[in-house]
Amino acid sequence: MEHHAYVMTPWYAKPQLLRSLAERDWGILWVAGHMWHFAFWVDLLVLGWLVLNMSDSPLKVGLVGAARLAPMGVLGIFFGSLGDRFSKHRILFVAQVVNTGATICLALVLLAGAETLWHIYFVAIVTGSAWAADYPNRRAFIRELVPDRLMLNAMSLDIVSMSGMNVLGRLAAGGMLLLIGPSGIYVVLSVVYVVGLLLLGRVSSSVPERSIVQNTRRITLKSLGEAIGYAMSLPALRGVLILTVIANFLVFPYMQLAPVFARDVLDVGPGLLGLMTSVEGLGMMIGAMLLAALGKLNRIGLVFIAGTMFATLSVVCFSLSTVYLVSLGMALFAGIGMSGFATMQNVIPITEARPEMRATALGVVTLAIGAHPLGMIFGGALAGTFSAPIAVLVNSLVGVGLVVLMWVFQPGLRKYNV
Repeated sequence: MEHHAYVMTPWYAKPQLLRSLAERDWGILWVAGHMWHFAFWVDLLVLGWLVLNMSDSPLKVGLVGAARLAPMGVLGIFFGSLGDRFSKHRILFVAQVVNTGATICLALVLLAGAETLWHIYFVAIVTGSAWAADYPNRRAFIRELVPDRLMLNAMSLDIVSMSGMNVLGRLAAGGMLLLIGPSGIYVVLSVVYVVGLLLLGRVSSSVPERSIVQNTRRITLKSLGEAIGYAMSLPALRGVLILTVIANFLVFPYMQLAPVFARDVLDVGPGLLGLMTSVEGLGMMIGAMLLAALGKLNRIGLVFIAGTMFATLSVVCFSLSTVYLVSLGMALFAGIGMSGFATMQNVIPITEARPEMRATALGVVTLAIGAHPLGMIFGGALAGTFSAPIAVLVNSLVGVGLVVLMWVFQPGLRKYNV
């Protein structure tokens, strides 16, 4: 039975694009998500900047990025399984308390001028672990807060929030580094996290009866292995996992080589480089807004594959471009394709999996996302051996071929619909 939270629709939810925000708790969580996404992207950039200035080592900069992203691949399935056994609201709250505490501690260390590399790496690992808990549980919690007819809209709006704050966060980080420095930035981020926590506290911890189905099994290595087996037994989710590994290993890491393209191929400076790295997020936001505006979407598995192919072909063109405006356009198009990929990557697991396995299924997806830092290392090594354009071109062309094979040999994904 669907839950209807309102008799009257709030003014901000009247546009078709924002209709799921009429569900009060989801609307509040969406605003809180803006706080967390903004802090995530600013923090990711500033951590790298701090390490570079302290060590002058690109390798150590890469390691801090890996330290931030690796916990998602390692711990996501555990936290997802936890979310199917306990309150997702409480897990989210604890995760964001950890993010808040770590950010406040780093702010104090920076204000005291006592920072060392191990402080930075420690904070990266702690906050990365908190985000590993956030990803599967917040998406599964959204599924519990909105009725079926609004789920696609809600998931698309979550991607709008993430990609929009990606753009704003990257732009704001550069300006704040100039104006208030790293210590001031972490004071600001501490306040942002606290505001997000206060908003989360206003979200009801009880959800509609239709969504309360809990997994009562203990979490063991055996149960986690069985969770992976369960995910791989579902035709559409199996396709999502395989394509997530392909895209995150071969295609999506291309932007880490953007500084090399800017300097050696396009001959542009830091300002235009920053614009190029931000426009991908803008494309994701545009694509997600288009998906959110749709009332209903048929063949969401097809959208997932098509979005991946569109993004991959855009990256192929990016690798071949020697004109800045063309590269800018290809990054924008890649982001639009990624919006279809990212939205359906969340929708398919929580609709195909059993209710008591939704967060676990999303946790298994985080294992596949763990291919991204490995792809960054592989792409960097390939670029060092040959060149950045050749590395991106080869990887993305292989990606095109594998997406075609997915289309042919994964009909369960291609034909999947809700």
